[in-house]
Amino acid sequence: MKYLLYLTLLMISTSALSKEKPYSIDTYLPQINLNEFYNQDKIRPKNSDFKINSTLAMSTDEGNRAVLINISNLSSGRRILEPEQIMVLYANGQAHLLTALPKKIILDGYQAVNLTLELGHNIYPVISVLTTNNIQ
Repeated sequence: MKYLLYLTLLMISTSALSKEKPYSIDTYLPQINLNEFYNQDKIRPKNSDFKINSTLAMSTDEGNRAVLINISNLSSGRRILEPEQIMVLYANGQAHLLTALPKKIILDGYQAVNLTLELGHNIYPVISVLTTNNIQ
């Protein structure tokens, strides 16, 4: 009886996991000059002491987007990362500010961390993730 219960639970958990589609890596993204894109709404990230050092774009077959970023605090003091300090640029030229982060992120002076940001569904791939210190 115990064996049957374990087998049933294993099958249920395997079935539940198979419904979630994994991300596949799109590409490593070089920094792109925001001024090379037409930005009708003149969207820019909020001023901050953060800089994105590297970005790795990911997506699912259904068009869900995410990025893995390495971001550093350029200040000697502790800083709180706010969502509106990060901007995402898509292949169609649309720029979006983040509206939320996965959790409250506090970085000590000169600290760098890796973060995965879920961006939701978009038919266009991510081509850049920027802070004010990445904009030339």
